[in-house]
Amino acid sequence: VLITLWGTPKWANGGQTPQVAPKNMRDFQNFAQAVASRYSGRFSGYPYVRFFSIWNESNLGTFLRPQFDKKGRIVSTRTYAKLAKAGYTGIKQGNKSAQVAIGETSSHGRDKPKTGQTDTVAPATFMKGVAAAGKPLKLKFDAWAHHPYPFPVAQKPTQKVRYPNVTLTTMSRFEQDLDKAFGRKQIPVWITEYGNETKPGDPAGVTESQQARYMPQAIALARKDPRVPMFVWFVMQDSNGSLWQSGI
Repeated sequence: VLITLWGTPKWANGGQTPQVAPKNMRDFQNFAQAVASRYSGRFSGYPYVRFFSIWNESNLGTFLRPQFDKKGRIVSTRTYAKLAKAGYTGIKQGNKSAQVAIGETSSHGRDKPKTGQTDTVAPATFMKGVAAAGKPLKLKFDAWAHHPYPFPVAQKPTQKVRYPNVTLTTMSRFEQDLDKAFGRKQIPVWITEYGNETKPGDPAGVTESQQARYMPQAIALARKDPRVPMFVWFVMQDSNGSLWQSGI
């Protein structure tokens, strides 16, 4: 089981949307500690959860705002480094045996604002910014989580992308930069989301027969990478009302 902590209640961020980080990171740390403690195996009726991750697709304005300041400079990396520090600290306080991933990055981004488009930062750019912002915080983590979705959604697992975007074909370069940025060796990379949406749920998606071919290809690519101990297909079964339709 993997639990991802994401979203801020209005009382903690001045009445803003869930995408805006808490004003006091200690509030997020306390919440993370409470969640990890509840699912530590110490309480009857609650399962043990080993894996946790901090925020969701933190390089997208869809989930973390703001990504840029008024001058177009990236600011989300500094905010996220603080979230990651608070989340990791809280989870470890609640359950020392828990494993914590940071990042949860989306596969693509632009690195600059574009009128009429969601603000995005490319995952490798974002990761390097978090590493720089995390140094004075002495940021710790057990793995980096990433969502190497094909983009657009109908692409194959072998899709070629321009780095610093990161899909399955550019994972090795990302891993090298990850180690260099944080001054560590062999940092694990959890693939906590991957999938191909299908038609008619997503008109731009793949057919079910294409999805059936792409799924084992994607898993095979991930399996060849010794740095990837986790692969999560999102989602296994479609649900009514969901905007994401990649169930098999």
